[in-house]
Amino acid sequence: MKLFTLHGWSFDPRIWKGTPFERAEHLALPGHGESLFSSSDVVELSEEIGDYLPESSVLVGWSLGATLAVVTAVLYPDKVKGLVLFAPTLKFSGISQPEVVVKRFLKKLKRRFLETVREFRALCSTEEFPIPGFDERKVVELLESFSYFDLSDFAKRVKVQTKIFVGEMDSVTGVVGAYGLYRLVCGATLSVFPGRDHLSVLYGRYFFPFV
Repeated sequence: MKLFTLHGWSFDPRIWKGTPFERAEHLALPGHGESLFSSSDVVELSEEIGDYLPESSVLVGWSLGATLAVVTAVLYPDKVKGLVLFAPTLKFSGISQPEVVVKRFLKKLKRRFLETVREFRALCSTEEFPIPGFDERKVVELLESFSYFDLSDFAKRVKVQTKIFVGEMDSVTGVVGAYGLYRLVCGATLSVFPGRDHLSVLYGRYFFPFV
């Protein structure tokens, strides 16, 4: 099996350095620097990812990347053999965050892009990471698609072994988002880690690579 990672919104593959998945093949999202993919729609992007994957792939997704991993696994069951999901959510707007908060954030993002991105990244973790070379239009469109995307129908159709990890201190997608997904994915496991936030949940050395 071969491991592939999918990072979250406003970050890039550099987040995987120092994690158990550092040696995987890291897939960059559209608008977040150099990427193999172009779509800013969750389903269409998942199709692009699935077309790229070889058989016997394991997808490791964080936040938005976790949503893409689930959709890809359902659309390409002959290729995806396992899922490792960090800080996932069943639906960002309405479950992880109130709809009014998401709408306000998206409106602000369109007016003051970099300032709003920095505020979001500060919510994810106290750790600082370099900012990618953004394509602002694609980055905003991808967040809009993710924010209102309900993963429920896809979650019920997942047929592969699925491990879900979330930090107890996650204030972005939250334990509630992870639990919502966990209860719909047949046979999934859920681990909640004390003291970990939205991003730092990736860096625990207590994880073993899923192969």
